[in-house]
Amino acid sequence: MSLEPADLTYDTTGLSESQLQSLEQVFKGTYKAKYPIVGYTSRRVLNEDGSPNIDFKPEDQPNFTVKDEF
Repeated sequence: MSLEPADLTYDTTGLSESQLQSLEQVFKGTYKAKYPIVGYTSRRVLNEDGSPNIDFKPEDQPNFTVKDEF
């Protein structure tokens, strides 16, 4: 729960299996249980050059279901 710039990253490389499971549990138990997904960050929707990622499909994303979200 750090807001230090060095800790703000999307990269989970190097985390242990138990750390990844803990993140998943916090996401599902805290955030997913209370808040519907209403959008995605530009990192998923856009390519690195800023162009639209035509391969991005919300329905293919983890934790997305039409019934739950819309």
